[in-house]
Amino acid sequence: MPYGQVLLRDMNSETSTDYTRFFALVIAVILLIRLVSLWFNNSELFFDEAQYWFWAQELEFGYFSKPPLLAWIIAATTSLCGSDSAFCVRLAAPLFHVGTAVFVFLSAKTLFDIRTGFWAGVFYATLPAVSLSSTIISTDVPLLFCWSVALYAYIRLQEDYQLKWALLLGLAIGLGLNAKYAMAYFVGCALIHALVEQQEYSPPRKSGFWIAVAIAVAMLVPNILWNVNHDFVTASHTGDNIGWAGFDPNWTGLAEFFGSQFGVFGPILFGIFIATILRMFRDNISSGHRLLLSFSLPVLLLILLQAVMSKAYANWAATTYIAATILVAEIMVNRIPRAWLKASMNIHGVVFVAIAVAVCFAGPGQLVLPGGAEPFKRTQGASLIADAVGQELKAYDYSGVITTDRKLSALMQYNLRDRKESIRAWRYSEVPRDHFELKVPFQKSLRDPALVVTRSDNVDYMEDDFSKVTPLGERKIAAGEIGKVYLFRLEGHRKFQ
Repeated sequence: MPYGQVLLRDMNSETSTDYTRFFALVIAVILLIRLVSLWFNNSELFFDEAQYWFWAQELEFGYFSKPPLLAWIIAATTSLCGSDSAFCVRLAAPLFHVGTAVFVFLSAKTLFDIRTGFWAGVFYATLPAVSLSSTIISTDVPLLFCWSVALYAYIRLQEDYQLKWALLLGLAIGLGLNAKYAMAYFVGCALIHALVEQQEYSPPRKSGFWIAVAIAVAMLVPNILWNVNHDFVTASHTGDNIGWAGFDPNWTGLAEFFGSQFGVFGPILFGIFIATILRMFRDNISSGHRLLLSFSLPVLLLILLQAVMSKAYANWAATTYIAATILVAEIMVNRIPRAWLKASMNIHGVVFVAIAVAVCFAGPGQLVLPGGAEPFKRTQGASLIADAVGQELKAYDYSGVITTDRKLSALMQYNLRDRKESIRAWRYSEVPRDHFELKVPFQKSLRDPALVVTRSDNVDYMEDDFSKVTPLGERKIAAGEIGKVYLFRLEGHRKFQ
């Protein structure tokens, strides 16, 4: 029997007092499956994940491209595990997503009813993007959790004006800002809600909301000071990512981003969400719907603008779908035929199972689609590069390894973590391009002879700094996106700093 029909059958036999217990059971089963899947996950750390692991080796209040929360979380999970394995690095992902589902459930129950809460929580836990995100570690994981907590605190602050809800809201926004600066959208959405609602009870019209904002800003101060001490590298990197340079509309990028949201949220849920947005201009929607649209639509519109002005990745609008999940759940439960709910849950159930199983066969040649495509190709090959580098390190007495780009820096830092040789990054100019160039440039610490691993056979810039550059040939990598690397032995540095 299809997944959605099983849940609907069981829920039809339950009374309203059993919804919370049944929700806890469903979420526990989802978490258990994801933890088992993560244990058997055969994909190597993607280079972004390896970079976050590297950050966690030295806890600071900021890093080159992101605030510090994710690094602290990885430090906690790897310490708890007593291991730097991929399972331990990624462990927080399924745990935090379950926490997010719980707060989605609480928010929906508070705004509407417990049946809507049940389905909203289950919808979130089985969103296609969440099923995928639960297999990797990224800054979106704590961001979405903090957003869900903040939304719940905001709703409670609106209904029950108590200081505890203002404190919870401030803590959630503050932690969210330390996860990803996109948490700042929440404050903008709250102000939009106050304008849309035009009611005295909306939180931004009360002092408690601004106490929460003050707490959040105070929690971001350490990261601001870190940026001050590092020439605002994070702000510069964020600006580079935005990439607005005049008005040259990227209509193809806009279409690609919009189309990707059907995969992120699920085709039926996103279709209903768009239909709801269109209908709001015609129908008199409820205050709960206005609140949820205020915390979802502005983010989506902002990222659509970003997509047309420059570029936008599919996950950049992720915070849209906390409130959107609740909104769509209420509509599907109470306002449209149940067949839509069945169909959506069946789709999400298939994706959930497919991803949980597929990651267990993510090694080279294990999962090959028709035409020869390998869906996990981007997570393959790092250990093979490390093996090639390790063989050369055994053959000659090197002081360390130099990597020449962020991808190689991240992958070699992680995959060569048990070797005694230091891993350093080639810094090309006074302005660092990534966290490795900022913190571990070879010029400041490494003595020759050094082994360079690079994806280019161009040695001109190396010959400017070293008196002797010895090519060691290319190493073909049998799996992954990096088809080959080049190794060089460098000796006689001319100008150590």
